[in-house]
Amino acid sequence: MRAITYDRYGASDVLRIVEIAEPVPRSGELKVRVRAASLNPVDVKIRAGHTRLVPMFERPPRGTGVDFAGEVVGTGGGEVAGYFPGARVFGSLSPFGRAGSFAEYVCVTPDRIALTPSSLGDGEAAALPIAGGTAVQALDDHAHLVHGQRVLVNGATGGVGHFAVQYARHVGAHVTAVCGPANVAFARDLGADAVLDYTHEDFTAGTAIFDVIFDATGHVRWRRCRNVLAPGGVYINTSPDAASVLATIAEAAAARLTGRQRVVGLVLKGGAEAWRRLARLAESGALRPHIRATIGLGDVAEAGRQMETGHGRGKVVVDPSR
Repeated sequence: MRAITYDRYGASDVLRIVEIAEPVPRSGELKVRVRAASLNPVDVKIRAGHTRLVPMFERPPRGTGVDFAGEVVGTGGGEVAGYFPGARVFGSLSPFGRAGSFAEYVCVTPDRIALTPSSLGDGEAAALPIAGGTAVQALDDHAHLVHGQRVLVNGATGGVGHFAVQYARHVGAHVTAVCGPANVAFARDLGADAVLDYTHEDFTAGTAIFDVIFDATGHVRWRRCRNVLAPGGVYINTSPDAASVLATIAEAAAARLTGRQRVVGLVLKGGAEAWRRLARLAESGALRPHIRATIGLGDVAEAGRQMETGHGRGKVVVDPSR
């Protein structure tokens, strides 16, 4: 089968399209024909070596990509409850493992997948897990966002951000979206009540006060946001690198000392339960993935370079048959 792998850490040019043997499912695993996969910042970070000092991550040579959607084509012996040949599924591979989802087939345990809603195409389903899960868990599980609260989403039109705006709108919050000038109309289409162009307005210097600030970019620290965060408010970021994680830990301690605000560095809890939750939200129309582009394996390296600029809209989907 065709797959993307790399044998050393580095920039996007380390990626190679190779012919490798199809994976063979072990007992309790499902073999899935991948119809679509999607690109996430975690793919870029692992490939660039940001996790090289973390023992649980497999080192190169390894595949790339975690999110996928497709159909079950076999098992590792016997039936796997709830799944059958031909069943449409979506999910996410462990980022710690050696296999990647930018491949024609993957093997996966049932605790990492869910059935794809009939209302979603494979590309839309593949776009959901990491980005959608991060957005929903940030605003629901950590911020406990409810109707009438005021939430600001920084990076509102990216992979995570565009799901966050939709989810906040779904629960009835007042949503302020922060994005670049090219995406202002898109942010409004997502349902934002107010849109700030960060090239002209600095929300941290404004007069509007928010109950929740979700920095989907991970680059605007709590110390800059605290004056526009309400007493008892919650600041959440996605901690894009080790330095950000350490800064978030320090800021969480500082926020606790004041007793006025809460700082959360989000760690996604993935798996079947999380994906089923996303499936329900998608089926209800609360979440709808925006696919910026569908590309073949040969375009993944360039898509990774574009992702590193931080200016993408929605999600990029990979069709491994192309």
